[in-house]
Amino acid sequence: MSYTAVFICPFDIFSCCFIYLLLFLQKYPQPKGQKKKKIVKYGMGGLIIFFLICIIWFPLLFISLVRSVVGVVNHPIDVTVTVKLGGYEPLFTMSVQQQSIKPFVQSDYENLTRTFGDNAVAMQFITLYSYEDVVTAMIEGSSGSVWRISPPSRQELIKELLDSPVDLTLRLAWTFQRDLGKGGTVEHTFDKHSIDLEPGSPVRSELASLLVGNRTKPARASHVPKLHPSPKRSREDESGYLNITLSLMSDKSLRNSGTQEWWDIAIADCEPASCGVLPMVIFNDKDHGAVRVRGPGHWKVRSWILQ
Repeated sequence: MSYTAVFICPFDIFSCCFIYLLLFLQKYPQPKGQKKKKIVKYGMGGLIIFFLICIIWFPLLFISLVRSVVGVVNHPIDVTVTVKLGGYEPLFTMSVQQQSIKPFVQSDYENLTRTFGDNAVAMQFITLYSYEDVVTAMIEGSSGSVWRISPPSRQELIKELLDSPVDLTLRLAWTFQRDLGKGGTVEHTFDKHSIDLEPGSPVRSELASLLVGNRTKPARASHVPKLHPSPKRSREDESGYLNITLSLMSDKSLRNSGTQEWWDIAIADCEPASCGVLPMVIFNDKDHGAVRVRGPGHWKVRSWILQ
């Protein structure tokens, strides 16, 4: 568009307004040079300014109030799950995008409340959200990256699993990415859950056997929480936690590339049709624009791994 066209647009508006001004003066003639009363002059001018302000700002004010009271849900567009053992190369890394992140519907929310109707703590958490706030991320059970641990680190990990007198941490971490264009000020949120594997625990010996190569059955790890943030629990009160299995897979069919290894994770005792997917239910706190509700977990994403 040329500068001439830009000039013509406001000029046309001015011409149209001038014609209406002439018609108004013709219909309501006003003697020239006659002083108007201040109440008429300032009253009419004030009303015109007030109406202009209302026309411009009222829609913005209305939208701001609706946003502050109701809030805007900004679902994650990317979910990444990582499992690490100690300080070694991550065992499992998998990301899913929007096509694998499915919003809840009313029936899903009702099934959720029926399932936990007898659990007062869980219901207190769930009722903070409506079904529009909840999505399910379908995490593939096979790692999206090959496990590239060096032989010396592998031997050191086996030695630490079998002989170390200190706890070894199995850490489950997740990261969520949001679209800031839809609201909010934080693009990435993350959290983690750690499981301390004590010396002599069965899972340590099972993992070591997988690494050595004399075991084919998956290793079984306990105490992965269904709900996060979970209520403060003692070691004796982890009946609501899930067990997961870890399997070390390998493929020697690729030529000139050696053996490729990766880890599979599944919920223990799952149905065969659903073992290949880890469904993670994500609770999203609403964004309330400039008026922030400062509460626990504000603008954090809470996740819950379903069996």
